[in-house]
Amino acid sequence: MLDHFLQDHMTLLAGGVAVAIALIILLRWTGQRVVVPQARAALKGDGSFDYDVAGTSAHQPVLARIAGRSSSAGEERVAELTPLPSQAGESTAIWVHVEGARVGEIAARDVEAFHAVLAGRPARCDAVVIDDELAGGLVVKLDLIWPPRLR
Repeated sequence: MLDHFLQDHMTLLAGGVAVAIALIILLRWTGQRVVVPQARAALKGDGSFDYDVAGTSAHQPVLARIAGRSSSAGEERVAELTPLPSQAGESTAIWVHVEGARVGEIAARDVEAFHAVLAGRPARCDAVVIDDELAGGLVVKLDLIWPPRLR
């Protein structure tokens, strides 16, 4: 009796594991990913999406995956800006993430302006991923006012 009971539970457990694995494979195959932004601070925007993220050429596969999910080019996303402090505590770079994946960084000439606002904290803003033939591929544009300010 106990053997039969354990065998039924093991069969159910094995079936549950098989379904979970199949679901993981299906979601990875279709590229579906849900990443909730963690940054609480939000940057002000004006709807122009005219700030270009630097370094997107090195992240084309990730950008293709993100852009490939939308039904139309330029669908709005949420970007997270993550300051990377040096050992002295100063921000040496600010990475830009969309859907949890790094897609570029804030241009070096603008890091100080962002650091003044972010003070080492991450922040979020609206973004779009578009195909820019002049840039030679997919680019990320942020919806920011200049100089950057928090909402």
